[in-house]
Amino acid sequence: MTRRHAIIAAVRSLPLVFLAVSGCTHSLDADLVSTRAEIVELQKKIPPEAPLWIHEGPDRFDSAVTDRDPGVPDFLWHHLLKKIDAMPDAEIDAQSKGDFDFDACEQDPGLYRGRIWRVHGVIGEIHTEPVSNPKVPVAVAHAGIFFDGGLRPVIFHVTRKPEVLTLRQDEVETRAVFVKWIDYKTKSGRTVTAPFFVGRTLRRYL
Repeated sequence: MTRRHAIIAAVRSLPLVFLAVSGCTHSLDADLVSTRAEIVELQKKIPPEAPLWIHEGPDRFDSAVTDRDPGVPDFLWHHLLKKIDAMPDAEIDAQSKGDFDFDACEQDPGLYRGRIWRVHGVIGEIHTEPVSNPKVPVAVAHAGIFFDGGLRPVIFHVTRKPEVLTLRQDEVETRAVFVKWIDYKTKSGRTVTAPFFVGRTLRRYL
């Protein structure tokens, strides 16, 4: 069995994994409902010429996010969606810092925040989130979660995705901006921590 097939087999059995680890008695889909990043209204004007992420100064984006809580300021969310959707894939690839390191990022999120990383895994859930901002040239963000080879969850919002994805089977990847860590609780009461990314394109990973 190849590594990819092993990952797929593990994710297909995730309801049993959640049952064994946390006592869940409901489906994976029910658990995933709780993983959505909450877009909270927090108005702040960002100059049109601002970069993808402001790392320094009084308006630095790091000061607007708090790891472990579920909230993401709407001004930051809209800015990231608008900026990254306008970036060519070649530019995103050029800015990518490589594969995301879960353990190192948990120890020091600030070193990873606001930078583009490659993450991939088997898709677990995907849905749309409306983008009600006339300044953002996309009507919806494609939001969801996938699981890496260690069954660690990754929450993502992207502006583009494949037309069809088979849940718990297709392996996907994205090069996206790491925003923060989000804690969420399954309906069984188990707390899970996942990194949240905003990107342009979700691709099938071959």
